[in-house]
Amino acid sequence: MSPEALLAMRDPLGAPVHPLAVQILLVVTYVLHIFFVTTAIGSLFLGLYGLRRPEENWQRLAKVSVRLAVQATGLGITMGIAPLLFVQVIYDPAWYSATTLMGLWTTLFIPVVALGYLFLYVLYLRGNLAGVGYVSLALLLLAGFIMHSLASAGLYPSRFVEWYAPGGVVDTSGTRFLGYNLPRFAALLFGQAALSLGVMLLLFAWYFRKREDTPQAFLGFVEGIARGSLRLGALLFAGFGLLWAFTQGRELGLSLPVALVALLVGALFYLHARFAKAEGALATLGMYLGALSLVAVLREAMRMVVWGRMGYSVLGYPFVWDWGSILFFLATGTAAIPVIVYLAQVLYASGTRKEGADPSPKVERLGDFGVRLLVGWFLFYFALGLYVVARNL
Repeated sequence: MSPEALLAMRDPLGAPVHPLAVQILLVVTYVLHIFFVTTAIGSLFLGLYGLRRPEENWQRLAKVSVRLAVQATGLGITMGIAPLLFVQVIYDPAWYSATTLMGLWTTLFIPVVALGYLFLYVLYLRGNLAGVGYVSLALLLLAGFIMHSLASAGLYPSRFVEWYAPGGVVDTSGTRFLGYNLPRFAALLFGQAALSLGVMLLLFAWYFRKREDTPQAFLGFVEGIARGSLRLGALLFAGFGLLWAFTQGRELGLSLPVALVALLVGALFYLHARFAKAEGALATLGMYLGALSLVAVLREAMRMVVWGRMGYSVLGYPFVWDWGSILFFLATGTAAIPVIVYLAQVLYASGTRKEGADPSPKVERLGDFGVRLLVGWFLFYFALGLYVVARNL
């Protein structure tokens, strides 16, 4: 496909804000999305394995892992909306071309995720139906592979026409997976799933370390599994990451940065796993979010370089300052932050003791402030809508 054709596929209205702001938000929201997605996959793997073990600690950990998988899947789905929207703003030629070429799988993505989530909930509620869990895992992995293929196909704009009409014959079936790279998929899903699981298990042990009703022997067991998961994730990420570097990376002329990131992240967590403890879980979380940010920047840099060779500059994407959208975005963020912080503090306090605990007066005041902000947000939302309607009558 020619550079002129790619540029012509951009939204003629342009972006509502400078593309650099969209790009930064794309990277940040992707980090949150992939953290919860990989946590869900890793915890589901562990839960299914634990259900097969007769030991008490494994049975208890299996229940914790399945419940974690349910919560993380929901958060992963929610957090995935933002990066999906941002990528459509500044990479619309890539995204819409890929989704059209793989139309069947694009259409099936949401039903596959919904069914996977449904079966996962059945496993959580029943507990002893491991077969349902394996079906859920297969569906969630299929959903991950669909999204991987859509993202990876966007790195090959020069092949869009070839994929659309292989051998000169138009193929509108949309049934083929295009542009996928199995080492990349394995590194970013399985490698990071083991790392995310290790981090979450350390956080679990840290959170429950002061609960009298939680056996310390069980927490020690969880801590040991967490260290093993970190080591496994480091090896998987480094190994599959190097294969990614010498397959797709070499194909795109980007072997070196992919290999360096794979080795750096792998070595960092393999060495850290030896010293990882529940008391330092927050530091491990911070380190891991930094590593995920590095991987997210690598993905974005690869996309920028590939499209830049085709004459498509992301930072040159046309934009018009849409102050209505910007104000709406800022108002939503301002109203949401105190509410999210309040809910997080209430949830944290409620689990510190077996019988639960009430939030402090300071936290309650924050909740009241958050509710007022939400009311103000609703008023602002409707006022802005009425203003736009009246202005365009």
